[in-house]
Amino acid sequence: MNVLFWMSNGFDTPFTSEHLLGAVIYSLAQEGHNVHVIQTNQGGKNPELPEYLRLSNITTSCVPYSAPQKSNFFKRYISEIKWHLWCKKVLEEHKDYDALFLQSTTVAGFALGLARKILGSQCLITFNVQDIFPYNAVFSGNIKKNGFVFKVMASEQRFGYKRADHIITISEDMKDTLIADGLPAEKIEVVYNWSYQDEVYENLDLTPVSHMLKREYFNVVYAGNIGVMQNVDILIDAAKLMKDENEIWFHIIGNGVYKEKLEARVKECGITNISFWPMQPPELAPVIYSAADVNVIPLVKDVYKTALPSKTATCFACQKPVVFAIGAESKFGQKVTTETGCPVVSSDKAGELVEAIREIQQGKVQCKTGQFFREHMSSTVNSRTYAEIITRR
Repeated sequence: MNVLFWMSNGFDTPFTSEHLLGAVIYSLAQEGHNVHVIQTNQGGKNPELPEYLRLSNITTSCVPYSAPQKSNFFKRYISEIKWHLWCKKVLEEHKDYDALFLQSTTVAGFALGLARKILGSQCLITFNVQDIFPYNAVFSGNIKKNGFVFKVMASEQRFGYKRADHIITISEDMKDTLIADGLPAEKIEVVYNWSYQDEVYENLDLTPVSHMLKREYFNVVYAGNIGVMQNVDILIDAAKLMKDENEIWFHIIGNGVYKEKLEARVKECGITNISFWPMQPPELAPVIYSAADVNVIPLVKDVYKTALPSKTATCFACQKPVVFAIGAESKFGQKVTTETGCPVVSSDKAGELVEAIREIQQGKVQCKTGQFFREHMSSTVNSRTYAEIITRR
């Protein structure tokens, strides 16, 4: 089968979902499909295709794209529409292809409408929903819920969903949200994101982060983007509540638009049991999660319905305890608690996070994340599932 793989990123510049998309492309090619990748070219130094994707049945078209600042929401939205329009010529050159995969995008209605018009009804179209727009734009404060802009953007997304044959999303909670938004359940598949390898991480050299995560402390770690939706505030609140427990130390590792506000708040409140560190190279992520005594994955209230942090799989692969501050009503959270023992607490109750940290420190809670990772987050298995869905008639 001839498959178009339409990304809204490019391999020339590193991006967070690179290992996910690369694995799916590789699986499609290994199963004998001819894959043509449509991707951005942002002037990065990396090759158009990574070495492991330089197979005879993978080709690519790189369409130039200059990304605006992330903080400029509307400019970014318009630029994405323009870029997908610039891809029209590539679609027309491959209009006889049998299937199309579209990476998660805020302009799904425009992109899928364009694709369906050019490729026709005979082409299988699969859309990947990594986060549900525009609901996540509401949570991040960019638009108002049920306002005019929200209604227009939500309508545009639904227009796109209807033109896809298959929808792949990444949690049961997100599937429920899509169903509530009008999509038929049988059209939606849940496939968890995966990490950089199939095996769990064991016996890693922790020396590269030993200056940050010192062994004389019980290290509570948040590592990743520091934005509004991540709700890193709850770690600040927990650190404040545990200020007299000298053996526990909190770490916030990463960058983002909200970081300076958090640093200012810590200074203003006189909180001394917490450290901020800059974003570390991606290859150090498994080392950081393995060096932590407990990793915290927080989200703003109700965001679990529209997103699931991509670092979840890597945290599980590192086989260290994880506390999810996302809301106990989350279906994904309930599954995690049942199968691993990892605590799931409210997004807005720091006291619950403190209690979970104490129970892990005292050995009252055992978190068995490795088995969950092996059973549900295999790169090989899940990427093959993607390939099967993309080519399924």
